[in-house]
Amino acid sequence: MELADPGTRLDRNLIHSASRGNEHTMNGQNQPLFIGTRRQLFVDDVIIQQLNGASRTLHQPARYAGNPLMFPLYPWEGRMELYGTVCHDTETGQFRMWYTGLGEMGISPMGVKNETRWAHLGFDPERLLYSICYATSGDGIFWERPNLGIVDYRGSTDNNVVVFNASAANVIRDDRDPDPNRLYKSLFYESLDPDGTSNEGDGVSIAFSPDGLHWTKHAGNPVISKVSDSHTLLGWDELHDQYVAYCRPSVHGGNTTRRIGRSVSDDFIHWSDPQEVLVPDEQDPPGLQFYNMPVFKYEGLYLGQLLAYHTYPEEPHVRIFGNIDVQLAVSRDGISWERVADREPFMPNGPPGSMDAGEIYVANAPVMVDDELWFYYSPCPVEHGPTGRSGPICLAKLRLDGFVSVDAGESPATLVTRPFVCAGDSLKINAAARGGLISVAVIDEQEMQYDGFAKSDSAIFDGDSVRHEMSWRKASLAGLKGKVIRLKFYLRNCQLFSFTIQ
Repeated sequence: MELADPGTRLDRNLIHSASRGNEHTMNGQNQPLFIGTRRQLFVDDVIIQQLNGASRTLHQPARYAGNPLMFPLYPWEGRMELYGTVCHDTETGQFRMWYTGLGEMGISPMGVKNETRWAHLGFDPERLLYSICYATSGDGIFWERPNLGIVDYRGSTDNNVVVFNASAANVIRDDRDPDPNRLYKSLFYESLDPDGTSNEGDGVSIAFSPDGLHWTKHAGNPVISKVSDSHTLLGWDELHDQYVAYCRPSVHGGNTTRRIGRSVSDDFIHWSDPQEVLVPDEQDPPGLQFYNMPVFKYEGLYLGQLLAYHTYPEEPHVRIFGNIDVQLAVSRDGISWERVADREPFMPNGPPGSMDAGEIYVANAPVMVDDELWFYYSPCPVEHGPTGRSGPICLAKLRLDGFVSVDAGESPATLVTRPFVCAGDSLKINAAARGGLISVAVIDEQEMQYDGFAKSDSAIFDGDSVRHEMSWRKASLAGLKGKVIRLKFYLRNCQLFSFTIQ
């Protein structure tokens, strides 16, 4: 049997919950779900009725062997951070990246110094002079920094900077907006106020662009107040008919525990005060805080890449030292969140001395490339704190839908879904079963088998595929379209990642 990777076992009890407001909503546990034709993953418990003899495994993206993809080359990117966005432009075929560069030591492009709370700790304040930089790629591996001629850096526009005095640029393309000058929208952090003083804790800002390169900052910035420099822009959320952003409320002058807040807007200009949606709790180790949580939507799920900040409990007031790794969180509405895999790392730090031994920062969302999810990230070899550090940009890859699998060993196991309305005429599975087997029965709400859909009627899958179509000897799902069904998977020596009704 060939497994995708050893992963992290999930042996906790099922939680049996569904959130309001999307197609998974139930009026009671026994009411049928309306899953449509979306792929059904096993990251949470919504689709699962019973697991017998099987367990679930969290899978970690595999680091690309050719890392790093990019590393600092120029004065305006003395350090690089992918507190930003990577996407694939389907119109041009290009990969596009917006990342943060931290200028070299010495005189800043603006001729001012950012005197911040870091200075007394020995950190050169001019390293906090940020720029938003831009890169492109034809394959997502080899990246170019185009000379854009947009921003003057020390007397020359021969650089790839699109905005100076800004960082953590989250960029979306918004085809809903009729104004072509607002096609691209960005949520970012402005490093300095106009007088050259620190913007520490003042809030985050917005900008608009017709092409993702030429940006106009909003005159009323900042638009979300009293939040820190860690945020992510989900974009327009069809479930709530609003723009949604996740921010980290300021830790100065009040609660010193870093946590995740959620802010919404109807017009991208007027934003609500962030409401806390995820905070460390009694199950977390002492000192754990939440640095940020890039959120993306995936097959009806909200998936959060939770940056778990392992601070030192003995450090007084606002803690600034500690490692950062990535955990996985899941939600059905973007508001109520569950931590996945008993809070085990989704992207763990590397061993001592490795480029990601200290910190890992991830882009907004992975990019789907063929049958993989590509996670771009910027690592750091040392822990968070006021120390000089390099910051390349790297890549990790995950199987399509490969976040969590339902696993069976030598002993036969079963997975029974909750009842759902059959919206298609075929069943496809994403599974690894070489050396094992998977077969499927179709049953009704009372767990009675539909004629022609018994286990003995099912074809056996014993391969490895992200979209294998299951079949039965004398029946087709087309005859059950519109009816309420359950699927009963029979599993041995395999991993099941997802299924789809099409």
